[in-house]
Parts: sequence; structure tokens; C-alpha cells
Amino acid sequence: MFFFDFVKKMDANIGVHAGITMKNHFPLMLILLLLAAFLTAGCLGPVAELYPDDPDERPVPVHIVKVGWHAGLIVESDQLDEDFPEHEDMPRAELLKIGWGDDKFYPEPDPSFWLYLRAGFWPSRSVLHMVGMDVPADEYFPGAEVITLHISEEGMVQMSEFLSGYFRLDEDGAPQFQEWGRYGNSAFFKARGRYYLPKTSNTWTARALRSAGVPITPVYGVTAGNVMRQARRAAEKDEEE
Repeated sequence: MFFFDFVKKMDANIGVHAGITMKNHFPLMLILLLLAAFLTAGCLGPVAELYPDDPDERPVPVHIVKVGWHAGLIVESDQLDEDFPEHEDMPRAELLKIGWGDDKFYPEPDPSFWLYLRAGFWPSRSVLHMVGMDVPADEYFPGAEVITLHISEEGMVQMSEFLSGYFRLDEDGAPQFQEWGRYGNSAFFKARGRYYLPKTSNTWTARALRSAGVPITPVYGVTAGNVMRQARRAAEKDEEE
């Protein structure tokens, strides 16, 4: 109701100066309603059945790490669903860092200006980057910011299904290897979904967290910095409990 009252007041105020009213200026009302919907959609709280208030009911750790432009997700491999896709070239390790991005920009260690433009403005194919890690994230990525959240077991099931759904499978139902990855024990696999602004690697990470009920707003997570801020806020709230 607050936003409907806000729209009426805004329309009335503008109408006074422009000689128009809500009745004959429906487009303005529609724009303001869409703006209000966007703002309210951006204030996402936890999904109670997946992310309960009590941290003791969320025993599964997940980590978010900022590496350059990307905020990546790190999960314990034994927490992934038994139906998680398998491939002979998929990294085997205690921890898996998983990220999604443009199929040309993401694998390139020194992307050209053209690749920047292509990734940002041309809907393009995507890849999943899988990194196997046998040491904690802060040791594997020294100097990088790492934030740890805890999710429920059911939240992990939902996240695993989200991650599985992004593999582009071949006719035999197996992931499609694209090339070796950016680190020692890593690889890129062909992925589902088109990459373009504002649908970035970072909003994908935010969506993965949201699939587990985490109080995070994917639409705001275009940059790695914003994803980290939202994750940090959720972690700080747990510390207050």
C-alpha cells in the first residue's frame, strides 16, 4: 500500500505542474509502479524453509571468494547431490570452486577490449569453471576475500540442483569439456544460458546462493563487490545470533 500511495502522490505532484492527472497519464503511473516493483524485488530476505534463522539448523558451509572481476562459489564436493554430473576431466578434490561466465572472456587470462565489449553487449555462449582445491580457500587464493556462510542440508540440495542444471550435456548425458582451466586442477565445461549484461558471472553466483535460501538479491549482484557486500551482511547477521 505504501508504494501505491507513493505513486498517487508522485503523479499528483507532477500533474499539478504539467497539467495532467493519473487518469490521463497512465504511462507515468505504470513506470512508477514498475520502479516500485523493482525496488521491492531487491529487498529479498531469507527463504525460511531453506535458510532458518537458527544457524545451528544450517550445518553446511559454503564459501564466496572474490578473484578479480569474479565472485565465485566454493562448496564441499561430498555435499553435492549424487546426481551431480560426472566427467573424467572434472577436478577431483575436497573443495570445488564453481563459476559461470562468457565462453571467450572467462577463460582468457588477458582479455582484449573486443572481448570486454562482446561479453557485455552481445548475448554469447557460456562456460562453467570448475577448480579442485585440497586446501582452504584463503590458502589457495592468498590475499583474496573469502566469506563463509552456512546453509541447511535442504538448501544444499537445492543449490546442487541449480549448479547441475547449468551443465550443457551431450547426447549421453555427460558434461561437455571445453578446455583446461585457469589454475592447476581446473577445467572449463560448456554451460547453459547466454551471458550478457546485466546477466553476469556475479549475478549467477548470487542466484546460486539464493537457490539455497540465502538472503541475497541477485539483481543487485552485477559486480563481484556487491555480491561480497551482500554475503558479508548475511555472515555478520549470523555472528550476531
